[in-house]
Amino acid sequence: MNPIPLLTNAVNDLWFWTYSLVAGWGVTVTLLIAAIIFLGVKVLKLTRRIVQLENRLISAERDYNITIAKWKN
Repeated sequence: MNPIPLLTNAVNDLWFWTYSLVAGWGVTVTLLIAAIIFLGVKVLKLTRRIVQLENRLISAERDYNITIAKWKN
């Protein structure tokens, strides 16, 4: 066994391992950012929907109170 080719092979394998590690972290971070953005958009849509439903409820209660006030008089 010649130590020089063994050493170059080991360094080459180490670089491939390093590239794989960096690529894996890159994919993981990219997917996490995409998931956070997706969930953020969902939260914003749900918040808007809740505000809209709350406004409809307030409007319906106001109409109900006006109707009751008319019947009382």
